[in-house]
Amino acid sequence: MRPERLRVLLVDDEPLARRALRADCARMDDVEVVGEAEDGERALSAIERLRPDLVLLDVQMPGLDGFEVLAQLEPVDRPAVVFVTAFDAYALRAFEVHAVDYLTKPFDFARLCEAIARARERVAARTAAVDALLDDTPSRRADRFVVRHAGRLRSVAVDEVEWIEARDNYVQLHHADGPFLLRHTLAALERSLANAGFVRVHRSALVRISAVLDWKRTEAGDFAVRLRSGAEVAMSRSHREAFERATRGDPR
Repeated sequence: MRPERLRVLLVDDEPLARRALRADCARMDDVEVVGEAEDGERALSAIERLRPDLVLLDVQMPGLDGFEVLAQLEPVDRPAVVFVTAFDAYALRAFEVHAVDYLTKPFDFARLCEAIARARERVAARTAAVDALLDDTPSRRADRFVVRHAGRLRSVAVDEVEWIEARDNYVQLHHADGPFLLRHTLAALERSLANAGFVRVHRSALVRISAVLDWKRTEAGDFAVRLRSGAEVAMSRSHREAFERATRGDPR
């Protein structure tokens, strides 16, 4: 099986240096360059926006230097980092901030490949650790879901989820900041959310009753539930009666 591509951000104030790194990364089938930044402020913005797995990071740049960029990030939000610089004086400090590797210019393609391989191992180990934590963490507590988002655990209030959609062995929580995937089955969630204001409208969907604006018949003869966000969720004939009871407060 082909490995998942490593998503890489290039940060260097020299355009030629970024161009050379991009060309070298293009030679690797398992690497995808998702963006570039020419200074520390833009690097922070790109890390927040793109959520790369790895940053190839220069040290000396206008404004924030490479170490100051890392200092602005919470540890759980930091991608793997390989420093790429013309100066060898910062190597010890680089490893003190847990850099994967430290490349001193000029370096050859083989040396870059070695650093990329180390970064992939670091990213895989971190992902496995988060997965293990999720496996040991209850996915739903009394009024919250626990999900993984951008490499970290996040708590999502049940009453902020508009609707829930089945996705094979997962469900997708539709939330203003989402969607979020949760390792669960829709049938199990339907049972656990029975008293939390959710109702099944389709074999693959639950909706939160308080998020419902109205419902209508579609041209195909089925039905659709319209939610406050503007989303429309298909409702099957077999679930319409239960939906109508729930929305008018009939407990039968």
